[in-house]
Amino acid sequence: MFSVSIIALAAAISAENSEISDIVTVTGTRAPALAERLPLRVDTLTRETIEIEGLTDLVSALSRYPGISVVQSGGVGAATSIFTRGTNAKHTLVLFDGIRVNDASTPAGIYDPGQDSLGDLDRVEIARGPLSSLYGSDAIGGVINLIPRRGGDEAFSPYLDLSAGSLNTIWILAGASGTTGALEYGLSAERHQSDGFNATPARMALAGNERDGGEISTVTANARYALGNGFTLSGLVRHREAASQFDTFSGGPGFSQRADDPGLEVSRNDQTLWRAGLGWQSADERLNSALRLGEVRNDRQGRDAGSITDTYAARRSFVEWLNTWQPQGFDRLQPVIAFGVQAERDSITTDTAFENPLSRSENNAGAYLNIQARAADMIDLTGSLRIDDFDGFGTQTTWAAGAVWSLPQTPLQLFARYATAFKAPSLSERFASSAFATPNPALEPEEARTWEAGARANFELEGGRSASLSISYFDSEIDNLIENVFDFVTFTGTNENVGRAELSGVELAGRIDITGTLQLDADYAYVDADNAVTGAPLLRRPQHAWSAGLIWRPVEAVSLSVRYQRTGERRDVTYDDDGLFVSGNAPVDAYELVRVSGQWRFSAQASAYVTLTNAFDTVYEQPAAFAGAPRMVMAGLRVSY
Repeated sequence: MFSVSIIALAAAISAENSEISDIVTVTGTRAPALAERLPLRVDTLTRETIEIEGLTDLVSALSRYPGISVVQSGGVGAATSIFTRGTNAKHTLVLFDGIRVNDASTPAGIYDPGQDSLGDLDRVEIARGPLSSLYGSDAIGGVINLIPRRGGDEAFSPYLDLSAGSLNTIWILAGASGTTGALEYGLSAERHQSDGFNATPARMALAGNERDGGEISTVTANARYALGNGFTLSGLVRHREAASQFDTFSGGPGFSQRADDPGLEVSRNDQTLWRAGLGWQSADERLNSALRLGEVRNDRQGRDAGSITDTYAARRSFVEWLNTWQPQGFDRLQPVIAFGVQAERDSITTDTAFENPLSRSENNAGAYLNIQARAADMIDLTGSLRIDDFDGFGTQTTWAAGAVWSLPQTPLQLFARYATAFKAPSLSERFASSAFATPNPALEPEEARTWEAGARANFELEGGRSASLSISYFDSEIDNLIENVFDFVTFTGTNENVGRAELSGVELAGRIDITGTLQLDADYAYVDADNAVTGAPLLRRPQHAWSAGLIWRPVEAVSLSVRYQRTGERRDVTYDDDGLFVSGNAPVDAYELVRVSGQWRFSAQASAYVTLTNAFDTVYEQPAAFAGAPRMVMAGLRVSY
């Protein structure tokens, strides 16, 4: 998608351990363009940082960024939600190399990061704020793009990573990437498994002592081949299998308590995606065009004591024509124009214990236009427009406009942006039914309006050192939120567009090379997220969150990373020590976590490492009524050529 290009372009603005770059090579069919021209905050987690900090799963990767609240109900493979800038979990769009991977079979069409590891990724890019004018539905809070490994300077660069540790946890990764002649490729296979820990907090009377384990297996293949005369052929295939155990909310003699239950599991949580494409680039490299098609499949299955209780299947097929163009004769304006069309078909089939079987499908299509240009040699303007058409509710138009002002003779940039966004009602929200639920095919999209403004700067210090600082403020309103309205006369609930939310916040981030061998980064987010109808705070959004990391490289072969994270007080659904329901919106205590990782490269190809997570064995619940992971130690060996 063109959205991939925008993410990759903006990535350099706030990339880990890098400065704002004059030129960035973007993903897919995108031409080189100025990174500092976009009024967006995009955090980029690079492969280098992933390895230095000892990160293995997507949940831990996303959790290190304040303002993105990641809530996991257990350990490896457990269900997880993402709340970006205070928006709902269904308001973050996730892409895998530009492919939309939000699961259409879930009730709200969300993406669950609890089933993804990091071994096949080159980087993770997180764009904050509404981006529906580029991506269409779902991109109200932000977009996360998972970019796989491909290519390199060598013809064959194999790698192997083996680690093991607490809770009988094992992580194995093997792969290779390279460039040989006209072929760029990347191949990997990964296995992450753990016996886990008890997801029911020990404070609860029916906690028991059964561990809730999980496992994830992923195979990825990614290639691009230059056919000549500007044409390229590309292909991507990824298959992931995951499973996890969880505990019940219906324990005890009255079947109403949070309790240990060894029989509950998501026995299958699989995703398969593929994409094939033909690209073309003009001789002067000013025009890029690509025609691509593919499919994403999600299959989930729940079991209780070995018996199947729920099944979900989703299929998303897509075709897209994507273009970028840098017109000649406008050197002062430096324009970059992107445009394209996309079409998708979503199909779901569900059969659950408490709802009637459901089988539905829907077609949608979209067209976008994005223009960037420079004015007066110091102001960069960006505007985008997208029109989407859905079978269920017709046309939706979104747009965005922003500017970046680079103050002359200073390292300071000021930026501002206004954007609209939407979330299409899912097939389940519109058509799911049961003895206590009535479908509502007439649901309308949820709609958002956001403006943000901020400043950022990069500083050159003595001795080749550097520093950067950024601050931004955002304000969002979301209307037509879909909520279930229960009728106590008929004892049935119906999804209706009755909710509204008001969100605002401040994000502050900085990085400095204290010495040539010592680097510090810090990040803070204040998020005020309220139900605009009732005035109540929205659940699971901490108002204050902090993160600070220190990386020390005393010699070239050794590195030590320490990261401190604090998740502030937030509201949640709470349960007492007997596991009984207490409140639907009560305060939950803040908690602090520390991760330590050390590496020693003892040869040109091999290094050993040790990672300590939750170093002080903090007891916490995220979400409430689910135990957080205890202290864990992992030791491993990494080999690469």
